[in-house]
Amino acid sequence: MDESEWIRRIQRGKPEYLTPLIERYYAGIQKYCYWRVRNGEESKDLTQETFYRFCRHIENYKNTGKCRSYLYMIARNLCNDHLRKRPPLSWEEAGEAIGRVASQQYSSIEEQVEREQLVHELLQLLPEEQREMVFMRFCLDLAFRDIARITGVNMCMVQYRVKRGLGVLRRYLERSESSEEGIEICPRHRPKELPLAPR
Repeated sequence: MDESEWIRRIQRGKPEYLTPLIERYYAGIQKYCYWRVRNGEESKDLTQETFYRFCRHIENYKNTGKCRSYLYMIARNLCNDHLRKRPPLSWEEAGEAIGRVASQQYSSIEEQVEREQLVHELLQLLPEEQREMVFMRFCLDLAFRDIARITGVNMCMVQYRVKRGLGVLRRYLERSESSEEGIEICPRHRPKELPLAPR
């Protein structure tokens, strides 16, 4: 049974079909919420609220094959509202985070996203509009069209911002490598060049 049939049955008063739908997307939504708020309990609360709001309005939901994007839209709005209540990161805190990242070496953006804490700090180097899209593309493995739906940004602009974000990270990593003193890196262990544009 596919996702659209689950939703049709839920709308017909069969809430037991919510379970497979939630199981399919819960981990991804919580990962996104955790990345945004950096707090385990808060991310769980936001994830639960995401599905609660989806369920509360499911009678009016028009299934067009975009359920995942719709859930991420809800989660994104909840995280944005939540973060507005927080004080901004201080320059001192930002400097400490950048310093920790500078001591690390990576072979590619894809490997960086597997090191969640350090990746979070590395992505702080990017403007918010690029940071979120790079995370969605490489951490959540969302297609450009899905990112465009979630953020409400034209797909060409999404591709442009991801490309610009990767460029910033590539230049930063190159500068960090060249600034190392007294360390000779074997060519076969040297970080691979980051892609100019994600496919």
